[in-house]
Amino acid sequence: MQVNQNSNVPIYEQIYEQFLNYISKGILQTGDKLPSVRELSSTMHINPNTVVKAYRMLEEQKFIHSIPGKGSFVSEKQEDQTSVIMNTIHKDSEKLVIACKYIDMSYDELCQLLKKRWEE
Repeated sequence: MQVNQNSNVPIYEQIYEQFLNYISKGILQTGDKLPSVRELSSTMHINPNTVVKAYRMLEEQKFIHSIPGKGSFVSEKQEDQTSVIMNTIHKDSEKLVIACKYIDMSYDELCQLLKKRWEE
């Protein structure tokens, strides 16, 4: 896991998005334990509160759950998660379409790009 200190995206959001990516790709599976806050903050040289904020976002959206004294674990898929992801897809797809139109990318070129990404 890496964060870009120079990005406009806050570090806690970068962590959140990377964990969400790992979960959606199956790199992290239901029941897998996440690194402890202390461990991740130490490894990444960031403030523990930043990791706590990312974990809190993941837990609020039920992607992970915490067991006091044991750690944070990947949760089973739930309907709540679907609506969160659908909202993200709608926002991101709007940005994508605007950007593609700006550079005069055709609909077919966009479809080819999406197909390529889907198959990766």
